[in-house]
Amino acid sequence: MLKKIKLSLLLLCLPFAAFAAQFEIDNQYTVIDVEKSSTAQVTEFFSFYCGHCFKFEPVAKAIEKNLPDGVVFIKNHVNFLGGVSPQTQSNLSFAYLIAKKHGQAHNIAEQIFKSIHIQGAPLTEIKDVKKLLEINGIDSNTFDSDIASMPIISAERALQDKQNKYSALGALTGVPTFIVNDKYKININTIKSQTELDELVKFLLAL
Repeated sequence: MLKKIKLSLLLLCLPFAAFAAQFEIDNQYTVIDVEKSSTAQVTEFFSFYCGHCFKFEPVAKAIEKNLPDGVVFIKNHVNFLGGVSPQTQSNLSFAYLIAKKHGQAHNIAEQIFKSIHIQGAPLTEIKDVKKLLEINGIDSNTFDSDIASMPIISAERALQDKQNKYSALGALTGVPTFIVNDKYKININTIKSQTELDELVKFLLAL
């Protein structure tokens, strides 16, 4: 009976072991010259204005869903894309942070992506951003109060600081970019499936 249990456990570990044996530094992932975060986390640098990020959203959601217990998934909206002013991009950062405060992060993110990439409404004016949130349950007065509050202003500044830090390190050259524990950048172009991506995340979390 004990042998059967050991065999079953071994079989369960085989898929991970098979993937882990293939994961190589400077191939599937790159090590960034910073200290590893003290908490287990996966950060996605993305932009609502990025078509690739829009198409990649189901993958990002799957990563978040499949994370081990206790691991935090962080969406870090950037404001450095060409063709749209940094302030316009930051308006969407504020919108996302306000939505997150009110437990509406996933829904509002989906609606922003839909507005820009499906409906062709780019949300370049703050009044349009405010209207979108209002339609989805966050009223105008709440929006005005939150966007002027220090916690939201500080959180948006933190998003910019983090994007600037990883840009300066050469780890953030485009979006979407996924970084595990602030130290390991996933080279997404080398990954062939969601299963492989999930296993790579788990592998990097354990380093």
